Amino acid sequence: MGNAFQKIKQEFIEGKTLLTFGVLQATGLVLGMIAPLVVAKFFSPELFGSYSLAKMVVFFFVSLLISSTQTPFVVFANQERAATGRINKSFSVQCMFLAFSIAAFAVLVLLFGNAITAFAKISSGDLLFVSMAFIGIAVQTFLNNLFMALGQRVKSAIAELVFGGSTMVLIFILYFIDKINIRTVFAVYFASAFLVVILFIRMLEFNLLRPFYFDWEHFRGMFNFSKWIVLGASAVYLINWGDNLVLRFFVSMKDIGNYNLGYQIFKGVAVLISVINGYFLPFVSKQIENSAAMRDYLLIKRPKILLLGFVGIGLLFAVAPYGLRLLYGDVYQQTDTVLRILLLSCVAILYNSFYIPIINALKEYKFNVTVNAIQVFLNVFLNVLLVPVIGLLGAAVGTTLAYFCETVMFEVYFRIKLKKLLGL
Repeated sequence: MGNAFQKIKQEFIEGKTLLTFGVLQATGLVLGMIAPLVVAKFFSPELFGSYSLAKMVVFFFVSLLISSTQTPFVVFANQERAATGRINKSFSVQCMFLAFSIAAFAVLVLLFGNAITAFAKISSGDLLFVSMAFIGIAVQTFLNNLFMALGQRVKSAIAELVFGGSTMVLIFILYFIDKINIRTVFAVYFASAFLVVILFIRMLEFNLLRPFYFDWEHFRGMFNFSKWIVLGASAVYLINWGDNLVLRFFVSMKDIGNYNLGYQIFKGVAVLISVINGYFLPFVSKQIENSAAMRDYLLIKRPKILLLGFVGIGLLFAVAPYGLRLLYGDVYQQTDTVLRILLLSCVAILYNSFYIPIINALKEYKFNVTVNAIQVFLNVFLNVLLVPVIGLLGAAVGTTLAYFCETVMFEVYFRIKLKKLLGL
């Protein structure tokens, strides 16, 4: 009786933590998702197309150079803390990654600035503000990763909420003072990230981060893990934004703006789904050798969350056209159809999100990179094949088919290999 009570109590505590983390993280991410939609309301489709392509450049480098190191950092930090009670070695390596990332971005902008401005149809002055946005978001992402590595998931979620909320407030202020343009919008990203760092850096447990210590073996382990994640992040970037690369060759900037309005909503939903991976990664990393815990994760927790997620996606699929028409009128054409097609991808993304922590905890990153590479090929190939024929809808169909192919590969690999490794 006592054991049953303790189990129920633990389930309640875990569920409460997941709910708190999920609500905070989701609210912050929703605000971040809404910000581009607000910008779309104030921009023309052509200008929103330029904004979307410039934003694509920023988040490509954030994904490639910063976000891609989160998983190795969380995995190695949890293992280090279990062994020593600190994460100073992992933290030291992560600081080196951040410094390298900012320097690498600066060099890339200097070398390829003209190509970036031509691609996004922005000026060199605009590119300066785009660069500021990268630096701000990079530092803020680093801080969020640090909270996750320390196991302080709720603080990470609150930081994300503050970032999203301040971004929204500043964008509305720009609108009311009639100063909203590409430069000021990207300045908002920098200012919001700076605010988060100022508010939350004092909440860090510095005793777990000191002393700063470089350990070659630790660096090599994190780097070897990270290099595969970076390759995977490059592939994920092409999966997420490759549509724009193809559309840029075949359609007008106005059509790119129309497509990206629907795509921003889709990506917002996909980012919300990624909360699942972020939440369960520390747990799965610690319990990966505990077959009972893994069975509970896959057979009890997963079905409940999947059901809730599928209902949410279905509701959004039903109301999306009416909401878009209410907010934007007839300014953005075909966006509702693009969004509905892309929302089908979210079913696959949600299903896959429970396998990703397992693959990362088992360090099966070569498989992950291989899957992403195949998905990139399929996505680009289908886009090149379909966009010239059916325009924007071709990009949406290609993306959706590529995500369902990923689901098939994940499921097959799980049943053939991962179940045995987990003792299921």
